[in-house]
Amino acid sequence: MSEKLVKAATEFRNNIPELEGLLIGKADGTELWSDSLRDLNHEFILSSASVVARATKKLSEAIEKKEIESIDIEMKGGYASIIISKKGLVVGFYGEDARAQHAIIKKNLRTFAKSIEKFF
Repeated sequence: MSEKLVKAATEFRNNIPELEGLLIGKADGTELWSDSLRDLNHEFILSSASVVARATKKLSEAIEKKEIESIDIEMKGGYASIIISKKGLVVGFYGEDARAQHAIIKKNLRTFAKSIEKFF
């Protein structure tokens, strides 16, 4: 794992206090970096996000839309955003208290994902 990726991810994670977790992985779900407030199965989360991304890509093709850029999931208790690039995934999750910041968090996740594409 690249020291530059670790540094970029750590700085980003520290600058977005609403994030309960930030996970970075390859498109196949292989973990590159992860951090969360609770002890969670990061590998399972990333592999599940990869499955969701592939299924959503098939849906996009079926309804004749272009490439998937992101997937937002609203759950009881919070939200998850999956940002998809050609080579990787960035998964951020946050609680209900961040509802008002949802759009800005997603925008920041997209910007961050673009900035680390070179590390995949």
